[in-house]
Amino acid sequence: MGEAPVALQLSRHLLGALERSLAVAWPEEGCGLLLGSRHGQTLQLQRIWPCRNVWRPNWSKMNQSQESQDEAEVEELGLAHSRSDRFVVDPLELIAAQKYCRHQEILLLGVAHSHPRGAPRPSAMDQRHAWPRSVVWISAIASQHHQLTKVDRGAWWVGGSGCLQPLCIDLLPTV
Repeated sequence: MGEAPVALQLSRHLLGALERSLAVAWPEEGCGLLLGSRHGQTLQLQRIWPCRNVWRPNWSKMNQSQESQDEAEVEELGLAHSRSDRFVVDPLELIAAQKYCRHQEILLLGVAHSHPRGAPRPSAMDQRHAWPRSVVWISAIASQHHQLTKVDRGAWWVGGSGCLQPLCIDLLPTV
């Protein structure tokens, strides 16, 4: 996608739809895909593609060889985790969204997920598994009916090297 973007624009309506779709999964992590377009250094969110969180305890072991995992990830695999602190987008939904994007001539900008028990900042696992040249959106959702404010959400651009850079979240006025 060229030079790193600096802002992610979205309407208040889409923001509400995104945060409601993530809150439905509470107390588990919710997840979804972000679809839209790019205009220079600004990404414009146009659609939300809600997804199921299909994470399972043996997911990392099934999808990566032991040699490809770093020491921190191997250590983390030994800890008890659940969908309350892990997520995996359903691969079938990812494929469907990619096909939809091709037909609609829009971009799959990235992934959104919630942190039911944590801050809206990428965890070490989020950083390790982020897709290069994409957006990572995180909403800290403390309950299904929690009213979120701007301190409860964040967006990052994942550079080609995997380095995460904060994006300015630009809420467009409702017309």
